[in-house]
Amino acid sequence: MSNYAICSRDLTKIYGGRPAVDHVALHVPNGSIYGFVGENGSGKTTIIRLLMGLIRPNEGDYDLYDTQFKDKNIYKVREKVSAIVESPSLVPSMNAYQNLKYACMYYGIDATDELINKALSDVGLHDTGKKKVKDFSLGMRQRLGIAILLLNSPTLMLLDEPMNGLDPSGVAELRDLIISLNQKGITFLISSHILSELEKVATHWGFISHGKLLKEISSEDLALECKRSLEVSYHDLDKLEDAVKKIGVKEYKRNPNMIRIYDQILPLDLLTKLNKEGLVIEHFKTIEVNVEEYYLSMIGGGAQ
Repeated sequence: MSNYAICSRDLTKIYGGRPAVDHVALHVPNGSIYGFVGENGSGKTTIIRLLMGLIRPNEGDYDLYDTQFKDKNIYKVREKVSAIVESPSLVPSMNAYQNLKYACMYYGIDATDELINKALSDVGLHDTGKKKVKDFSLGMRQRLGIAILLLNSPTLMLLDEPMNGLDPSGVAELRDLIISLNQKGITFLISSHILSELEKVATHWGFISHGKLLKEISSEDLALECKRSLEVSYHDLDKLEDAVKKIGVKEYKRNPNMIRIYDQILPLDLLTKLNKEGLVIEHFKTIEVNVEEYYLSMIGGGAQ
């Protein structure tokens, strides 16, 4: 059994002769919060629709918890997968409790008071009483949408731009809710443009552009990539690495064409010490980027 809640191979969806999703190999670890980042039209929503079985791929395939999407058992697996695509489906004229009761009827779930009250409590809406959804804030509506997803006790949630339009308070409430549910065992795939907030919850990342998955990376490795560093290159990387070790650098990463140093050392001090080791550095620059700049550098919209 793999460690992935979602795993795809060459996943492709074509519209009008052009790929909206182009041979994507997605890997969402079980228990993770996977931040799915891409510009409008990059293919994020199409992939979520594919994973939910709302549309079928033209090429490639995918697994949900090791069950291939063509397997007859995929319907059983999907009973534990919930999604909000674009916006939650709510009835504005009903209150929160009534919306959940209606959802239970729609999904064929026994609408017990215990089930509904627990879902409302889990998302912090247990005290909204008779207040109608039309009078809810956008953040409350998003949390109510997640409460509906909780009715079937899912192990995997796919959220498409859940932070869109929320004020800072709503974003913070949703962020805390996602962390809380993840700690209770729910895996998340979350697409979002608000990278500064996604950065506070994501454990893994996937960066997509024009239907192509550019990179997958853990939050730990991404933090290292974005951490302030000094990038140095020399025609003999082995000699450079030996010198870096000799001058006492403890935290560095060797890349194909350069070495990135993460120790807190002044650029002039570093160059002076390497010069004393007989190395005249051919290329040097200071690197410090945030997640948005990191993504832009991959799609050619910024420099790293």
